[in-house]
Amino acid sequence: MMKVTLTHIGVVALGRLFAIWSFVIGVILLIISGIIILLGTLLGMVAGDNPIEALGGGIIGFIGFLFFGVVGLVINSVIAFLLGALSALVYNIVIKVGGGIDFDLKERS
Repeated sequence: MMKVTLTHIGVVALGRLFAIWSFVIGVILLIISGIIILLGTLLGMVAGDNPIEALGGGIIGFIGFLFFGVVGLVINSVIAFLLGALSALVYNIVIKVGGGIDFDLKERS
């Protein structure tokens, strides 16, 4: 068993990792929400008196959803990058006083 101490975290590396995680989770949620909106549009077409109006409203709503969803996804990823970078920066400053986090590592067999 090898004992190591984490004494530094790359600021850009952690920010990039947070941004990627945020983007992937956002894309998954965007897809699930889009499917729910499309199902709601289909339900409105079936239940309504005028299915063409429901389809038109659903398409306009879906385009708005996609636009704001993608813009929100980008903004969320940028904010996640900044928070990850800030977290690493604060950790690196605090660790100079605290001495690091100890890890026990072992090789796989």
